[in-house]
Amino acid sequence: MKISSRQIWEQPWGYKEGILIAAGIGLSGLILQLTLGNIRPTLFAAPLNLIIGALFMTGLLAMHLLARKRPLGRWLTGVKATLPALALLLLLSIFLGVIPQTPNGSETALPGDLFTPLGWYRMTTSWPFVLTCFYLLLILGLTTLRRTTRKQEWRDIGFYLNHLGLFIALLGGVLGSADMERLTMRVQEGQVEWRGADANGGLRELPLAIQLDSFLLEEYPPKLVVIEHESGRMLPASRPESYMFEGIGKSTLLAGHVVEIMEHLPHAAIFSDDSITRVVPMLMEGATVALRVKVTPEGGAAPKEGWVSNGSYLYPHSLLRIDETRSLAMPLQEVKRYTSHVTLYTEEGHTRKSLIEVNKPVMMEEWMIYQYSYDDTMGKYSDTSVFELVRDPWLKIVYTGIFMLLAGALFLFFAGPKKSRT
Repeated sequence: MKISSRQIWEQPWGYKEGILIAAGIGLSGLILQLTLGNIRPTLFAAPLNLIIGALFMTGLLAMHLLARKRPLGRWLTGVKATLPALALLLLLSIFLGVIPQTPNGSETALPGDLFTPLGWYRMTTSWPFVLTCFYLLLILGLTTLRRTTRKQEWRDIGFYLNHLGLFIALLGGVLGSADMERLTMRVQEGQVEWRGADANGGLRELPLAIQLDSFLLEEYPPKLVVIEHESGRMLPASRPESYMFEGIGKSTLLAGHVVEIMEHLPHAAIFSDDSITRVVPMLMEGATVALRVKVTPEGGAAPKEGWVSNGSYLYPHSLLRIDETRSLAMPLQEVKRYTSHVTLYTEEGHTRKSLIEVNKPVMMEEWMIYQYSYDDTMGKYSDTSVFELVRDPWLKIVYTGIFMLLAGALFLFFAGPKKSRT
């Protein structure tokens, strides 16, 4: 067995040099991160990002022409440089996927917080992530350019689709993040709004306007829980139980107590006077859900009967006290779905009616409009809808790269492996 006597940094380079260079890039990015903090994308908005992209492409082409036949140029287009770079990007991507991202978070680290100074809460704008992306882009670009100097075959189509697709998607994502705009807009029913607020609360006039025609919110049926009266903690403490309303006359065993539904008022008003709670039907805004229940405590104690309600912005919630320590309560109903019926206007005079709901945005004038929130203090009676408007002019470039990657994968699947000649 022949043992290699090659020293580190002696040509030809191998995996050791690839790992050291990738680690050096990561360490350099970490030093810049601790010194300068996260990159502010707005400082690199157009036309500066276009200039950076043009300089990078020019440098890439110059390096290909000058170093393609040199050992460094050949090494950068090989697997021994690519794998460590991919491993570093994969490690940072794992942190990106596991740690919650706060693009508009504070720059100030809390005591004992290590993630903020490391930039992990905003990974895509941290120096280690950006430098690693550019290093991988350099490898991808040189590898693709070097392939053009060889004799071309029809199977090279898959290679170009995969490598160019990844190059375009990654470059567009890195440079385009500076031009992405993200605004929020609050609109009341019957009102028209054309101003959006940025992360700092500043207002911007937009080339489109939104009129909220109606806002609808659907809730799941009410639930009942047994709570500890003083602390409000759900019981049993080890595994809290709940019962979702299914109809009048139904009964269930809840935290050891038998609970029977006697009456249901989907729209009710609650009045309390001298520890006496009165519930009456009321078909008006602000009405709440109320259930009249009978609770038979565990141990054979006398049953308790009364009204339970989760209240609203107009009426307080109502509990049924079981004993000195426990009560039957109705938590706030969980939101099932909320939608906004809107009319969209543009400066050119175009008008369109649309339905916007969670995970179903609408595209208008290069702006993607998402259903973001509503006035949760009003609950289902909210007359205000909050939209998030996102504009990403580089999104088409990123999508082009992704579609090229998919096309390359399909091409390689149908083309099959290259057969060697004997």
